[in-house]
Amino acid sequence: MDEEGFKRFLKKGERVPKNLPESVVDSNLAVARKFDEQLRSGGPDRSIEKASDRDFRAYLEALAEKEEISEELLLALLRYARFTGNKNVELAIVGLLDGVDVLSRLSETVRERLGEAKHEAVFRGVELPKLGSSSDNWHTIAKRFVEQLERCAGERICRDILLTGPHAGPPEWYEEERQAYLKSKNLDEFLTTRHEMAVATLKRHMEENTLFFNQEIDQRVIDFVSSNQEIMGGVREGDVIYETKIPYMAIEYLRERDDTMRRYYYCHCPWAREGVRTGVRIPPNFCYCSAGYHKKPWEIIFGEPVMAEVVSSVLNGDDFCRFAIHIPRAGEEQKEGHD
Repeated sequence: MDEEGFKRFLKKGERVPKNLPESVVDSNLAVARKFDEQLRSGGPDRSIEKASDRDFRAYLEALAEKEEISEELLLALLRYARFTGNKNVELAIVGLLDGVDVLSRLSETVRERLGEAKHEAVFRGVELPKLGSSSDNWHTIAKRFVEQLERCAGERICRDILLTGPHAGPPEWYEEERQAYLKSKNLDEFLTTRHEMAVATLKRHMEENTLFFNQEIDQRVIDFVSSNQEIMGGVREGDVIYETKIPYMAIEYLRERDDTMRRYYYCHCPWAREGVRTGVRIPPNFCYCSAGYHKKPWEIIFGEPVMAEVVSSVLNGDDFCRFAIHIPRAGEEQKEGHD
């Protein structure tokens, strides 16, 4: 195990958060070392570098029996998998972390907005998954949750709650975009630059043979994204910015010819994806959770709340997911002041 190399990787802060505290670096190293030792106990030629997703899941099952699984542990193993270039383990961990806390965060929001009695009604029979559990049945949980939320709160409040963006991340994730916006001549220039930066990021993943979140990137994906500025950029029409999601599994999406499977490969939501494939109808309002994810960067960029809405979504039978971000007047005035 290359402990010194892993330390340098963590401190470099390219495929991990920047400026990780020394205590986190040491903790990540200890977690990776323990997994490596467990693997090597099965033979001298075994290591994290060569581990399969089956090896990882077997290790996780052993930890689950002792209730030792935590987000910190999974993040540490994810970082070591990225350091070693082990995509099988990286994908397995990303799949376990992706969206697992969405309903628990929404539970807090529902309680704050609707009170205890309605919270109980909304979450009646809704089982929150444990960290490390399979997401195979999450779509049935999401279906029940959204149906009960719509019934107890009505459509407008249901959408407002989902728009809080429980998976959008902290404000500092978007500070770089805000600074780029403030330095640009106008919003349209920024949108063009934003798209160009996103395409450059995808090219870097392709050239370095690394994963972009959950997926590999090839030239066909680059060409697909480059051809549409709405994807990972945005296009302004009047006082609205339109954004279209990049497919969750773009290579598979571009190869697929079956309409249902194309929508399945397109969908980013681990709470809805299996519903698309199996035909379990989840209320399309659930996609306002995804709209909240797209809304959050713009609130940081403009420095104030914005309105967002779902224009189209695969849960509604559409071919792609598209969102409208309404530009706040004050945000535009702020930009004009920098011209």
